[in-house]
Amino acid sequence: MTEYLVPARYARLLLKVAIEQGYDINELLALAELPFNPLELDDDEELEISALTFSKLYRRISMMLQDEAFGLGTRYRFPPGTFRMMCYCIIHAPNLQIALERTTEFYALCHELKGNPRELSKPYRLSGDGKDVTLFYSSYAADNGASCHPSRQLTLLNSLSLWHRFCSWLIGTNIAVHQVGIPGPQVLSRPGYRYYFDCPIEFTQPQSTMIFSAHYLKAPLVHNEESLEQFLETAPFQLFTLSSEAASDSIIPRIRALIGYNFTKKIPSFDEMASLLNTSSRTLRRRLESEGTSYQQIKDDCRRDAAIEYLSRSELSINAVAALMGFDEPSAFHRSFKKWTHITPGEFRRRGLPEKDGKDAEAAVTQ
Repeated sequence: MTEYLVPARYARLLLKVAIEQGYDINELLALAELPFNPLELDDDEELEISALTFSKLYRRISMMLQDEAFGLGTRYRFPPGTFRMMCYCIIHAPNLQIALERTTEFYALCHELKGNPRELSKPYRLSGDGKDVTLFYSSYAADNGASCHPSRQLTLLNSLSLWHRFCSWLIGTNIAVHQVGIPGPQVLSRPGYRYYFDCPIEFTQPQSTMIFSAHYLKAPLVHNEESLEQFLETAPFQLFTLSSEAASDSIIPRIRALIGYNFTKKIPSFDEMASLLNTSSRTLRRRLESEGTSYQQIKDDCRRDAAIEYLSRSELSINAVAALMGFDEPSAFHRSFKKWTHITPGEFRRRGLPEKDGKDAEAAVTQ
């Protein structure tokens, strides 16, 4: 399995917000099963934790705070469930541009329901030549770009990074960001910002922004309500599974996004997948061959990764995981899992190998 990692400073920011609200740090560390205390790290330390661990911590703190914005909202909190409903409002949008506009309308309505003036404007601005677009992230805007507190800046940067990943997830490919603007002065070394955005960053800006190629606005959304439901169950885990291949023209991330994590229903056939991708079967086969893979291999990889994620959830029995994976008989799931990873589901759980690929797992078993 590909090892999906998150900078430990992502977790540190969430923990700081929780501590400011009076919550017990030791309890949170225990619940998230973190191997160390991220609060003890220096600003530029580059330690990482698993994306699954971060997701558990993210959801836990969000529920504790009863605020999905983690205190970034300047007027009111966003109670748990707000993001979920926003997602269902935009999931049938024909492209990213319409999805972004619907997102703005959704949150403008939330403001109005809270008794605040309704602010409805486009969340983006096209450049003069129409080649680039500036996307505004408006959960927080500094009165003075230079006055933004460092901890608030980093929390905002964290949220902006997740929003970028969410937009990329919607269209099944990584959005290459040309430049980022954020409030407040530089508080980390330049390499310290690399985990959030590997591009030029402009500081002391009145509002947080991202600039990227305008052609992404016309990219179709590759998800439906089923894949969205799977995403929301473990959010924001899947936001960290967009591989580096997505930065290129790889077709693999889009196929994985369309397959999703719901294996209780039939996976699209090869021809059906080609149709979903608006290409011919012949062209799709040729593209997969050029990337050194096949549709069968991608399906097996998706099944394997989903099985490992489910098995990493201690509240699920192995038989329950087998059912979630679409197997009528647990024995069939055992055989398939051993084929994918070279160990049985029981061995996987006993040895705690959520971050190992098949070869590493096999080596560990034989030692």
